Amino acid sequence: MSIVWQAPEYLFLLPLWIGLAMLGWRVRLLSGYADSKKKSRFWRAYWPTWSAGLMGVSSTLALSDPRAIFSQITPTHPDIWVLWDVSRSMRIKDVLPDRQRFALTAMEEALEALPSGRLGLIVFASDAYAVLPLTADREAFVFALRQAARLDLGEGTNLSAAVETALALAEPNTHILIVSDGAHNVPQSASLADLAEEAKKHQVTIHAVFIGAGSDQIFPTALKLLSEKTGGGYQEREFQLTYLIREERRLDPIFLGRYLWGLTIGIGLGMLVGMAIGGWFNVLTA
Repeated sequence: MSIVWQAPEYLFLLPLWIGLAMLGWRVRLLSGYADSKKKSRFWRAYWPTWSAGLMGVSSTLALSDPRAIFSQITPTHPDIWVLWDVSRSMRIKDVLPDRQRFALTAMEEALEALPSGRLGLIVFASDAYAVLPLTADREAFVFALRQAARLDLGEGTNLSAAVETALALAEPNTHILIVSDGAHNVPQSASLADLAEEAKKHQVTIHAVFIGAGSDQIFPTALKLLSEKTGGGYQEREFQLTYLIREERRLDPIFLGRYLWGLTIGIGLGMLVGMAIGGWFNVLTA
């Protein structure tokens, strides 16, 4: 914790209040209102002097606008655009019950281990479509993912279109997670190597999860290329996404001025009550 003074110039008034309190103490000694040798009368005699001094000090501190800054570390993850393959090859049953449902179940389990953070969804087959913008609403993302997994967008898998769509939406330091069987069979589409270079240039990291096993229709090469060139992670049939978690340091200020003003008012009320009990008002009106 650290204390920050937003208006420290008011602190120069502190010696003034301390000096006035000491002066009031000396004047009280000379006036002889109460016998300072007796402890009960000593506090009664000097109660208004020190109360006024404390009010001056607390109000000065309040005017200087102090703030207590607490450093809080919270786990989070970067913004992630999830590129989800809904092509017909994802219905192959080389993993059970099939690639699509296997990936969906594994993804939902992986999300439970991720802290709060924004996720967006893009689905692709012969073309790519942005389904859900970046959102911190995890339930909305899971619902959109479940509905997207049921889509039938025809034959063909255009991985380039999916990456192009994500790069058009992604800000710097955003991550892309591709979940696919790796097929890329649409002619005249953009070069994946060029797209990887573009992603790296814009500080976008691409990760990939390859779905498929024991079939002649498996194409991990394209996914490996994208992840390796951008410094991302590559996994096969696993959704270990906890490596994306990072610690974010947040500074939370607590405004102390409101408490100091309350203290000032409390001291003032206490001074009046003490003066009433000590008979000060009787002396002042005598």
